[in-house]
Amino acid sequence: MRQNLNKSLFPRKALENIVKFLDTEEVIVLIGARQVGKTCIMRLLQNELRKRGIDEKIIHYFDLEDTSLLKILNAGPEEFLRYLSSLGADISGNLVVFIDEIQYLDNPSNFIKLLSDHHKNIKLVVSGSSTFDIRKKFKDSLAGRKIVFEIFPLDFQEFLLFRGEKILYDLLLRNSFEKIYREKIKPDFEELKFHSEKFKRLIDEFIVYGGYPRIALENNNGKKITYLAEIYNTYVKKDIKDLMRIDNPAAFNNLIKILGLQAGDLMNYDNTSIDLRMARPTLERYLFILKNTFIIEILAPYFTNKRKEIVKMPKIYFFDNGLRNAAINNFLPADSRTDTGVLVENFVFSQLIKNLRDLEELHFWRTQSKNEIDFIISGQNPVPVEVKYKSFKFPAVPRGMKYFLKNYLPPRGFVLTKDFFGMKEEEGRPIYFLPVWM
Repeated sequence: MRQNLNKSLFPRKALENIVKFLDTEEVIVLIGARQVGKTCIMRLLQNELRKRGIDEKIIHYFDLEDTSLLKILNAGPEEFLRYLSSLGADISGNLVVFIDEIQYLDNPSNFIKLLSDHHKNIKLVVSGSSTFDIRKKFKDSLAGRKIVFEIFPLDFQEFLLFRGEKILYDLLLRNSFEKIYREKIKPDFEELKFHSEKFKRLIDEFIVYGGYPRIALENNNGKKITYLAEIYNTYVKKDIKDLMRIDNPAAFNNLIKILGLQAGDLMNYDNTSIDLRMARPTLERYLFILKNTFIIEILAPYFTNKRKEIVKMPKIYFFDNGLRNAAINNFLPADSRTDTGVLVENFVFSQLIKNLRDLEELHFWRTQSKNEIDFIISGQNPVPVEVKYKSFKFPAVPRGMKYFLKNYLPPRGFVLTKDFFGMKEEEGRPIYFLPVWM
């Protein structure tokens, strides 16, 4: 089956890692919420194959939302191979097969296992919209046979590219938080300051409407709201409810709204279950579903001292600000609302989580005495990231950051501000003050 390839395709950061596995035997599995760009990444991968000189005849794409195709694949690999042959494919030669929405198969694990074991000439790239459903259907028999990539909505850098802001995109690419954090570069503050007003205008848009590709490409705010409402109503309220057999849709929808209103707060399971008149096991199941359908993340605390630090209560964040605002039905501009701090903190969470590398984890940190850091990137060494969305006149290190520096000796720290650039040594370590849009 051929795809319409006429639409413009924008590069995604995830692509750089995925293409490394086009030449390996493992099945490439792309997982993520609906409409985050999994299909476009498949198209980009097809373009990459064409650039490598791969013949068009060996590249095939199938979307299992087409019930006639689903019926063929559910009949088993041999029936699928006969169908491929009927399309003109040489099933004895090398093929690259893309299958969208693999979770609709009755037994995707068995289908993939049989193809990968007995037809090693076929390279499989598949996608799915629910880790819960995929994990339930992907048995241990696929261990060692698949490489899984999580696909998220756009981060702010990708958003700039989608909005045609190539100069700003390139500038951030050279001077981003990630570059400073990983490569210890010295950022060009003067060039960044020159463009700061434009960055500020774009970040104000992004923290309200989020990073779904369709939303980023739309200039009209009214249409953005309509599209976000459609995504929320079809994916969150309908698809997830039907797929996961939600037995109390009203309570489920109320939970999402409460989570949106309380994003970034400590989550007390007992209090929330009482507020919603919901049994705690039901609450935990609903949270598990929301996490595994890429709506929220349940952020665990970072701790080494159980007596002095918060160790149990997590925080809840949304992967996308636009979807969070759809849940609470609030699309007021960033400077006209009372929850701007929540929006910014949730944005920073989403930026960090989208750009984590292997063996890195994201946490928050808080002591019983109320010293706290919004985010800790834990890897070889913990790195604290504190959000202070206000204007600074000079680099003032927050109290919680000072406490963390003394007790954990991180290599560096970050304070993310509204519009302030700077660097200060504290406890012999550099603390960078950067605008949140970096």
